[in-house]
Amino acid sequence: MRVSVPTRDELARVAEDEFGGISLDEALRIVLFEHASAAAIARLSADPEALSEYRAEAEGLEGVDTEIAEW
Repeated sequence: MRVSVPTRDELARVAEDEFGGISLDEALRIVLFEHASAAAIARLSADPEALSEYRAEAEGLEGVDTEIAEW
């Protein structure tokens, strides 16, 4: 993959400063995940019926609590 030096350096800064020094590969994965999440939220927000269904489902799960065993 080819990227410009400024882009590489910016990704390196994000990886170091915002993600605690992770690899550029992992930082890019996080950035891509965040982008995909924002796009999904935008699609959901554009569909009032789907948004209503999502909110109803979220309200139904609001009281669910799962105990996590410590190892």
